[in-house]
Amino acid sequence: MLVSSALKRAMKVRKGNNMERIETERLILRQFEFSDKDDLFEIMSDEQTSLDDGGYHASKSQDQQYLALMEILCRQQRFSIILKDNQKMIGMINLQDDDRAVSSYELGFVMNPNYRRKGYTYEAVQSVIDYYFEHNLVQMFSVSCFPYNKASLKLIEKLGFVYEGKEHKGLNHAVYGPIDLLCYYKDKDE
Repeated sequence: MLVSSALKRAMKVRKGNNMERIETERLILRQFEFSDKDDLFEIMSDEQTSLDDGGYHASKSQDQQYLALMEILCRQQRFSIILKDNQKMIGMINLQDDDRAVSSYELGFVMNPNYRRKGYTYEAVQSVIDYYFEHNLVQMFSVSCFPYNKASLKLIEKLGFVYEGKEHKGLNHAVYGPIDLLCYYKDKDE
């Protein structure tokens, strides 16, 4: 699925901090920074969001362990999703190397519950995919999701990802124990 022509015209890209800075009509996508820690805590302190994101329990406080995690996130390839109108971080996109025969990233995303169902996640993820494909930075993206997370599954399909199978007992979920992951891919040439 291609991004709408209106969104494509509205998208701007700027380089910075070893990672692209992508702008859409409503959003700025830039490298995660330590200063994003408070906004990210809003997301990671929500129990259901944490369980849906990676099967872990929510953060209870911004303790030393949380701050150490923020330092690690700053060194990873993570886009903060920033609202242009108030500069608030409302979500994050993660790109991790995916072990495939072609250049590929495993893509992950998480959104603040207060900003869901407004098209922000679709706009942000689609912009990253378009940028990486258009600039030949990657051949393919993959994504996985828990079977119970219907909202994310719907978004993955709307983004044009193709179902490729199930990874049985792919993750140890904090509530469900060993849980399957539904796996999808999106290839530049398809």
